[in-house]
Amino acid sequence: MTRPWRKLAPWVIGAALLGFGVWWLLANVTGGKSAKVDARLNRNLAGAAVESGSDAVATIGGQIASEAAADSLSSENAHEIRSAPGADAPVDPAAHAAGLRSLCKRAAYRGRPECLQPPATR
Repeated sequence: MTRPWRKLAPWVIGAALLGFGVWWLLANVTGGKSAKVDARLNRNLAGAAVESGSDAVATIGGQIASEAAADSLSSENAHEIRSAPGADAPVDPAAHAAGLRSLCKRAAYRGRPECLQPPATR
């Protein structure tokens, strides 16, 4: 009874070794390609992260410059209005209320305290 197993055992061991060899060969061949693909993906991800960071810095820089220009324009306008001839003259209360109402219609002024309640006549 042990005779058939003695003839079959070398074939089973050989098939197992052959299977292991094929698996090892495929793992080494595809493992090298996988490492190259991983390296390329990581390099591309790093490049994308750098570009994204540069875009963010440029966006913030542009926003800061835009806000600075708006602040400068507001300061210039305020100076021109206050230094214009007749700037210290009294304003008719109806004209003041009409001007305030027209400003409060603009989105930039809607949240100001003067616009949250109806203007009182002087």
